[in-house]
Amino acid sequence: MKILEKYILLFIIGLSPFFLTSCASKQHHLAVDASIISKGQTKAQVTDLVGKPDYITETENGEEQWYYYNDITPFYKKIPLFGRLFGKGKMEVIQVTFYRDRVSKVIYYVAEK
Repeated sequence: MKILEKYILLFIIGLSPFFLTSCASKQHHLAVDASIISKGQTKAQVTDLVGKPDYITETENGEEQWYYYNDITPFYKKIPLFGRLFGKGKMEVIQVTFYRDRVSKVIYYVAEK
């Protein structure tokens, strides 16, 4: 085997654990969570269904908005220096709006990071 071929083989073998661990990570999709939240549910019910929010804010008209985030950027876009060559990352977001402790609106969207 030529020296270059040995280095290429070692490089591929060295990267294989990264590919395997990326496949083994827990997959969580907020689209499914957003589909089980419905108008009229209480904050306690939403917390029981999808957990505590990642961020909470209040609006001027007395509404409370809860945000849930999930990074769905592929692993190759997270590689330092080279990842940006593949474009921007993406993030799933659920925005749950409460008015008087009840869900008034649920929005699911995917945003660029």
